[in-house]
Amino acid sequence: MTTARDIAEPHFEAAIAEAREKQLSTDAVARIFFEGVLRVWRETRSPEDIRAELLEAAEHLDPDEDFMFMRP
Repeated sequence: MTTARDIAEPHFEAAIAEAREKQLSTDAVARIFFEGVLRVWRETRSPEDIRAELLEAAEHLDPDEDFMFMRP
């Protein structure tokens, strides 16, 4: 069974790889993906809900801590 991760991850990784190959900023590519995420979220979620999601993710940025990005 295909998951959303199965669909999204290869596209993201390919974009990052292409940016590296063309010596473009991977940070810029990630920001553009992030802008797309926000655009999609705004279609169905309130600003407060989006803010809560982002704050929750920010609180778990430690790479030594397990964190699965998911809605509460």
